[in-house]
Amino acid sequence: MKPDFPEFEPLDGNHATKIGGIISGSSVTSIDLSRIRETPKFLFLSLVLLAGITQVSANPAMEWIEKMSDSMRNLSYQGEFVYLHENQLESMSILHIKDEFGERERLLSLNDEAREVIRDNKNLTCIWPASRKVVVDNVRQKNYSPLFVPEDIARLSKYYNMNLADGDRVAGQDSIIVHIKPKDQLRYGLKLWINSSNGLLLKSNLINELHEVVEVVMFTNLKELNKIDRMQLITMPELDDSFSLIQYHSGDASGNLEVDMTWRFSNLPDGFWQESAVKRRSAETDQFIQQMIYTDGLASLSVFIEKQTLQAAQGETSMGAVNGFIRILNNYSVTAIGAVPALTVRRMAESVYLQP
Repeated sequence: MKPDFPEFEPLDGNHATKIGGIISGSSVTSIDLSRIRETPKFLFLSLVLLAGITQVSANPAMEWIEKMSDSMRNLSYQGEFVYLHENQLESMSILHIKDEFGERERLLSLNDEAREVIRDNKNLTCIWPASRKVVVDNVRQKNYSPLFVPEDIARLSKYYNMNLADGDRVAGQDSIIVHIKPKDQLRYGLKLWINSSNGLLLKSNLINELHEVVEVVMFTNLKELNKIDRMQLITMPELDDSFSLIQYHSGDASGNLEVDMTWRFSNLPDGFWQESAVKRRSAETDQFIQQMIYTDGLASLSVFIEKQTLQAAQGETSMGAVNGFIRILNNYSVTAIGAVPALTVRRMAESVYLQP
């Protein structure tokens, strides 16, 4: 008998993490810094603030970011892109369909393991052929892809400067270049190449505090789909009974436990607010793990808190653009990790305290 995988409807979906550098499973089982990729690099926030509309329209660079964000969500397109990070080059394909049923999207790894993520209106599903696992979740965060698609553009202007530059051609298409430069040392910058006709993202460079390019996403081909092409179905691939299903929600139930509110922060980095918080039991250690995600609308990082079971190393760690900081507090391991400067994760971890 085949495993009872969920049926896929025309879409919605919300969460996955990265597969081997791009997409991974969707829940926290243990804190292994060599494998964590679910720290959001590029978060999709809520609606554009009404109060920021005037500000957006007054800045041509912000207008282009807004146009790109709208196009990446509301156009149908298909293409292939490369993702350079941590001295690794990964190739991915994307199929994104927007119609009267909502959004449907598939991301497929084209090199090494054929990992896959399918997003619809109810589920976000990660398929791991090597480990024979299918992970289904509906967690609110949307950091399953390295493609930068913001929603709250106006908020970004408080902590970033944005300006236009002459564009060049990417994947055979003319572009407009937008520079997003941080106003302090707590966040990274971005350089975006945006299709000058339809507004789709063609390329992005993530730039660290030393002005070094630490991650690159670049389309090698990308086309907007016509009405007939949009009729393509995004369905689950054929899976045999050797696959096991890990489902972290059923209907409206998330499977998350009530978050422990005794953990507080005394000195958050400027501009960061809590985007989400979840608490789950680790299948590996049987310990509870709490994850809190903080963002400024572009940069983001996660804080993981779990009971210390083994003697853990403390201090800084880094993997390409991702920095982490671990400290032990009252026999708990507190780990801050994200695609932000080392100063930011250190400040975040050191500001955690346990309220009596």
